Amino acid sequence: MSALWAPIAGRRDAGATVRRPLHAVAKPAARLARFPYLLVLIGIFGIGMAGLLMLNTTLQGQAFQSRTLNRQATELAYAQADLENQLDALAAPQELARRASALGMRPNPYPAFLVLPSGKVIGKPTPVQGHEVPAFIVKTPAEIAAERAAKRARAEAKGAAQAAKRKQQKAEKSKAKQAKADQTKANRTKVDQSTGTTRKGTDRGGRRH
Repeated sequence: MSALWAPIAGRRDAGATVRRPLHAVAKPAARLARFPYLLVLIGIFGIGMAGLLMLNTTLQGQAFQSRTLNRQATELAYAQADLENQLDALAAPQELARRASALGMRPNPYPAFLVLPSGKVIGKPTPVQGHEVPAFIVKTPAEIAAERAAKRARAEAKGAAQAAKRKQQKAEKSKAKQAKADQTKANRTKVDQSTGTTRKGTDRGGRRH
């Protein structure tokens, strides 16, 4: 026989003689009932769903606020660009010249400069009448309208004066013509009266003879 199949009777006898000490068995752990467990699971699931719903609602509200803020930012950007354009237009030299003209300021071809802090004046200050440099005078629409109205009023006054003058001349001519006609009529009356007197004298003389 092989050594692998040799009997091991001696070892079995040695193990049979050794006994282990006995211990008290612990009580089995109490198990939860199925119904409370299901309630706990349902509660956890409900709380999770409520949390997800609240999170979704919050995200949607924040997205709406973000779109609103983006729209407001775009509108403010357009308003800022418009204000910058207006500022550039108001700061333009022609606009400054127009506003200066509206305030009654006129370009001075004889400028004088004041040196600070010494207070020295370079150049001779010369007052101007406002018509020395007409090419640099920028008239405002109100001034242009006033000039047009004044020009129209002068033309109307001139036309009215000419019409009155023509009417007066016509009246004078008519009066002179009437006076001439009256004078002619008076002359004719005098001639007729003198002719009648002469005829009467002739008739009386003939009768006397």
